[in-house]
Amino acid sequence: MSIQQKYDIIIVGAGAAGLSLATSIAETPELKNRRVLILDKEQKLGNDRTWCFWEHGEGRFDEIITQSWNNIYFHSKYISRRLGLEPYYAYKMLRSSDFYDHTLASIESSGNVDFVIDSVVGVNAQEGIVICSNGSYQADIVFSSKLPEDLDFSSHIYTDQHFGGWFIEFDEDVFDNEAATFMDFRIEQNDEHRFCYVLPINKKKALVEAAIFSKNHQTKDGYDDIIKGYIEDYISKSRYSIHDKEYGVIPMTNYPFWKHNEGKLYHIGTAGGAVKPSSGYAFKRIQQHTERIIDCLKSNTSIEDSYKIFRGRHLLYDSVMLHVLEEQKISGDKVFSDLFEKINVDVLLRFLDGDTNFIGDIQIMKAPRMWPFIKGMAKVISPLK
Repeated sequence: MSIQQKYDIIIVGAGAAGLSLATSIAETPELKNRRVLILDKEQKLGNDRTWCFWEHGEGRFDEIITQSWNNIYFHSKYISRRLGLEPYYAYKMLRSSDFYDHTLASIESSGNVDFVIDSVVGVNAQEGIVICSNGSYQADIVFSSKLPEDLDFSSHIYTDQHFGGWFIEFDEDVFDNEAATFMDFRIEQNDEHRFCYVLPINKKKALVEAAIFSKNHQTKDGYDDIIKGYIEDYISKSRYSIHDKEYGVIPMTNYPFWKHNEGKLYHIGTAGGAVKPSSGYAFKRIQQHTERIIDCLKSNTSIEDSYKIFRGRHLLYDSVMLHVLEEQKISGDKVFSDLFEKINVDVLLRFLDGDTNFIGDIQIMKAPRMWPFIKGMAKVISPLK
């Protein structure tokens, strides 16, 4: 096998995880001497997804966020709440187009990161060799955001969060641009867990998105129908235009993706277990994992240590929540209504981030009807490794 070039680190995939890791390496003084290669079949252009996350204080990407809010709405058939996030958090929105432009510019100016457009056809994990359509490359460490091919979810809880969204603009002011609609369960559930969310950019513009927890994916027309109906029923019947659309699928599972790490190969992003199993949030967890990987590279310790943030008691809680929603078919409308009605928003957001202490955990577990969670705990209590 002919090796074209050797690097210290190869990153397969130039999405959120790959670009976050590459820019972090490039911006870390102790790692400036590491030669890095990014491989992807294409360079990301335009906006293909939107990430949202809550954050305390200033963040790494504040200069490119589209909008942020210090208040959120929660709606269901049980309750409606407008909740203030200050002084704890701001809820932030980042469009992928701005993220791609920002990180690619950082990489181009770094001097130690190369970007090659090529299709990866295989990886020799033991030798650290990445085989592409037009050549092969070798490194001491390979990070891959490609999902392993031999995934088996049969012994784990699994569903998808699939979604469609419209960037719209009304002819008149209709939005409360100081608050994002975090979850609105008032739409028809169709025996699934369905909600819409609204992210106002100003009083006329917003991203309106429909999200569904299930394995039954919609066509694009299906998501469009939900969004159109939601706008007419809960936002305004005034005239608006559609500027852009986005669609996607996020796996929600307690599957231990890190089990597929071997030799010199480590998985990152969705492929590494960065998606929060009970909510589908991933961007902030990708940043947290990136920080842990950088710490391992700086201290020359095992990369496996970085995956500890995806394990522990919060993985157990996520597994219980998934069991309640997917195996017991308890209404997500009711579960999240109980949480937003009874729990301080700071504690709730910390729990959704996997950042609560034991007292916070107890508060969360006591908020919804207890029996489904006790039953779920009994089902998933076996060690999650």
